[in-house]
Amino acid sequence: MLNVALCDDDSHFLDELLPVVKTTFQALKIQVSIYSFTRADTLIKRFEEYNPYFDLIFMDIDMPFIDGKEAARRLRILDSHFKLVFITAFEQEVLNTLQFNISDFLPKLLLKERMPGVIERVAKSIMQERPQIQIFKVNLSGDRSMIIKVPLDDIIYLECINRKSYLHTRTKTYEVHCCKFMNVMEQYNSLGFVEIYRACIVNLKYIFSIDDLEIRLDNGTTLPLSRRKRQNVLGKFIESIGEVTRC
Repeated sequence: MLNVALCDDDSHFLDELLPVVKTTFQALKIQVSIYSFTRADTLIKRFEEYNPYFDLIFMDIDMPFIDGKEAARRLRILDSHFKLVFITAFEQEVLNTLQFNISDFLPKLLLKERMPGVIERVAKSIMQERPQIQIFKVNLSGDRSMIIKVPLDDIIYLECINRKSYLHTRTKTYEVHCCKFMNVMEQYNSLGFVEIYRACIVNLKYIFSIDDLEIRLDNGTTLPLSRRKRQNVLGKFIESIGEVTRC
């Protein structure tokens, strides 16, 4: 299942675009959920919350409030994995969008002719390159909850505090619904995470430094380090780097 976003301030154009995209995916026998947005800020907010995580985004360049290029800049700060296809009536804009790691560029006048080929190529690329996606049920305010999917590389650490489990991602922290933390540790110890104390496991790729009492993450967060686990954490950290200079 892929999540696809369409973003264009022209709602009539979105109504025309939606069946083209849906029919193309059906022909390829790929299951998709398609979401339409008329404002880029709404799309960005949904992406920030992984609600949902979008695998592929089709976006217009010329939009009010936040244009497509600025939206792409903000989205790329959040995530480098998703595929981005710009759609515009101004073909000369293509050279101004390459910096956003776009997968393709579709002129509106040639949309129906080129869309099937673009989707087939991009969908194949997603399946080949797609990061491991993790599924979590997380608590919202009140008694509400929702299911989210998060790329494994976006998870910084997981911890248990007062019998509640928390998921810390690059963009947000969630309380995980009805989660046995021992099961979490067993699952993620084999996925590039390391236990730094009895109720906390950290993604090795986000560890910046290790000292006697704590670790520091790339974002500046410091976490306590168990003396008994320090040697194991240090060994895995060095192994994850692949190469270390010894003095």
